[in-house]
Amino acid sequence: MARRRDPGMVSFDVSSDADAGLEGDDGGAPAVAEARPGWWSRAGERWHRADPRQRRLFAGVAGGLAIVLVGGTAVGAAVASHTQTERLRNSPGGVVSLEGELAAVWRVEGGGVPVVLPDGLVVLAEGDDAVALDAGTGEERWRAALGADPVCGPQPRLESGVEWAMPSELVTCLHGPTDERAVTVLDAAGDVVGQRELPGAEYGGEDRDVAPAADGGLLVVEHDTDMPDRLDHATQAGARAAIRRVDPEEARVHVEDAVTGDVRFEVPTGAPSGRLLDECAFVWDRSDGSFPRSFDQATPFRIEVSPPRSLVASPALVGYQWCDVGGATTTTGAVLVESTGEDAVFLGGVAAVEAYSADRFVVPSQDPASGEIGSDLVGADGSVLLESPTRQVATPGASVDADESVVLATDGFGQALTGLDPAGEELWRLDHEAAGVLARAGDVAVVAGNEDLVGVDVTDGTERWRVAMSAPEGRPYAWPTSAVTDGDRVTVALTAVTGDDDQVGELLTVDLATGTASRERLGAGTVPYLAAVDGHLLLQELTVPPDSWVEEADLTSVSVLAPR
Repeated sequence: MARRRDPGMVSFDVSSDADAGLEGDDGGAPAVAEARPGWWSRAGERWHRADPRQRRLFAGVAGGLAIVLVGGTAVGAAVASHTQTERLRNSPGGVVSLEGELAAVWRVEGGGVPVVLPDGLVVLAEGDDAVALDAGTGEERWRAALGADPVCGPQPRLESGVEWAMPSELVTCLHGPTDERAVTVLDAAGDVVGQRELPGAEYGGEDRDVAPAADGGLLVVEHDTDMPDRLDHATQAGARAAIRRVDPEEARVHVEDAVTGDVRFEVPTGAPSGRLLDECAFVWDRSDGSFPRSFDQATPFRIEVSPPRSLVASPALVGYQWCDVGGATTTTGAVLVESTGEDAVFLGGVAAVEAYSADRFVVPSQDPASGEIGSDLVGADGSVLLESPTRQVATPGASVDADESVVLATDGFGQALTGLDPAGEELWRLDHEAAGVLARAGDVAVVAGNEDLVGVDVTDGTERWRVAMSAPEGRPYAWPTSAVTDGDRVTVALTAVTGDDDQVGELLTVDLATGTASRERLGAGTVPYLAAVDGHLLLQELTVPPDSWVEEADLTSVSVLAPR
């Protein structure tokens, strides 16, 4: 049975306009085929023969094809834009857009952000509560009542863009009166996972410190240093005698489960070397904070220990440092550094251990032959991935689509920038001040010198542009604290000092392709820090009390900025 032709179908012949020539029967010249109308003419004839229903159907098909073509282009662009947005949201220091003047979307006065949660939530302490806010809108998502003086973590370090890009699934909070502290673990939705009292006999006292750590953990330190951070003395003899009487014990440091108290792992810190006077103690005139040239010029004395007693419990690592005793591990217990004696002080202690990525770390080291300061790139299991005995591997605070085949490092105490291959071999060297690498985007690195920001091509080390960090109008110098990028621009947080020695916070935005720059002034007496949370630009400001050092600044506000 013959197949019935669909009366609604319009067919078009798109065969060749002429058949190929064929040889005649007599083997002579090829016979010429009869000329036939072209396919467009034939289509026109069939259009005229088609009834109105067939014509409407054909027009709909043609229009649909055009919509598919145009719509497909739009969908492709939308997919590409979404992909880029996701890359920015998941990159350290990655902000969705820095195009235009920045303005506050929301602002909260008080302390900083102790915890970053998945899906763009940030946790703040408000009174006796822990409160989760949507970073994009400032809207409150949940609130958990805890108790007096809540301290939550794991807290990303202000200067670490990598740690701000490592959201935590659990929030650990200490709370309650000093002698009756307790710990509560919350999940990302604000529900209580578990609670426990912390007896003062086990967790309190001057010799013990506790900090909330990653994965519902608790960093516990017990260290009898035999000396407070500061001692006041009226005479030179008193100052010298006080230092020489110090006899610190070894530190005992471990991470335990905050809810059960079970020890997860120990953090090795080594033994004190007894070089406290030469390496750790600094003497200051407490009347004006100036540094005396000799003991005789400082009356009364204020003795400070540096590095002071400090704990690190971030999303990336845990550690402890006091004077010449220190150590750090990953959040799962892999040893990153155990520095003691002179090296611990000279290399910067645990504070100098930085997260290069979520699973790689930069650990300071010293070349035994030359004595130069270098660093190692270490994996999450503690294995050394790259040795750089005379260079410090750079850890940019912002990194979007960076070329992983080039590792940047500084050497000569910041007098040069070098590009290294993954094995540590030098690819190129750029001789100029390179105090640090603030950001990387594609093949551009933003390098902070003594006075300028410099855009450097990481493929060959050539300079692309240069921008002065200090503004020309009466601010003689400025230094950067942090940076974020959207891949096309970089915004650097600066603390500028005026001619009257007053401090002013500023944001300097530079186009990565052209070096075109714009500035926005923040509050006076502030030290700004930038970070990216789920693609949003987070600004935390420290306020420096009058006649004080930057180290004595307190976090006083948190805000999220976006282009107007």
